[in-house]
Amino acid sequence: MTCIPIKNGVVCCHDDFVNLAPYGARVWMSWHNYLGPVFYRSRNCIKQIDVPSKKTWDAFEKWHKQKGNR
Repeated sequence: MTCIPIKNGVVCCHDDFVNLAPYGARVWMSWHNYLGPVFYRSRNCIKQIDVPSKKTWDAFEKWHKQKGNR
């Protein structure tokens, strides 16, 4: 994780940026070790998915287990 101190706070960047298509969902995900996942419709991160589907969560679980986070 990369954290950058700014005036009155700290900005932290994600630890991984993953295409979940190989895991069964056509979405992109940014993963932060402390804050968790954020899902997007495209690699450009223009549209965040506010309520991820079960398919998205299932793909996340597959990636998460493979990565060894559990």
